[in-house]
Amino acid sequence: ERQALGGLYPLGQVDGGVSIEVVRVDPAQGLILKLHGGSAAELIGSDQSLVLCGPNGKMQCKTRILKINDKGEMTTSLPAELLLIQRRKQFRTLGPVDEDFNFVLSLGAGQELLTKVVDISAQGIQLDIRLDATQIDIGRYWHGGYFERLKSRSGPIDLIIRNNRPGAALDRVRVGCELYEPNARVLKEMESTRSAIENARVASKLNRWYLGASWYD
Repeated sequence: ERQALGGLYPLGQVDGGVSIEVVRVDPAQGLILKLHGGSAAELIGSDQSLVLCGPNGKMQCKTRILKINDKGEMTTSLPAELLLIQRRKQFRTLGPVDEDFNFVLSLGAGQELLTKVVDISAQGIQLDIRLDATQIDIGRYWHGGYFERLKSRSGPIDLIIRNNRPGAALDRVRVGCELYEPNARVLKEMESTRSAIENARVASKLNRWYLGASWYD
């Protein structure tokens, strides 16, 4: 995944900040940041506003600078909450690595096909499918598909294929789909699924992402 860049600012100020890079997230210690300019030692013990610019938009939170290591990396407290300042229109969230999570395609005549979610947005989804499992012509409609995790499933979702390309393995293909004439329920369940995955990833609780999905029982 792409690295998140941003800045640290004294609380209540929007200028006078210093540029930082998020090196990693350590659930046991906190955020590990690399300072680009300025003195990290001067920030130890201070409360700061952290503004992050990542692939999905811009977020802000409050954090405390806890310590600095011999590499010049700062450890800060994990934020209690994130304020979303700006979000990219229709940004995509990578699917979770969850063997129990599938998007099930209804192929007609009682036939169903399990697919994996590569990424998801509020209006579309990219699926990983076994090569030659079904037709994947651009413009083809899939009606009545649904998210499924163990015994929980969403309501029916209609899709239209917008693109396809080779998958990560020779026997796989990736298919980009857009929602077809979605109603309010479909839009809610798509955004609920996307935001549940994204929020769990930010909170380092991706193994329990499904608890935030509206359709999960």
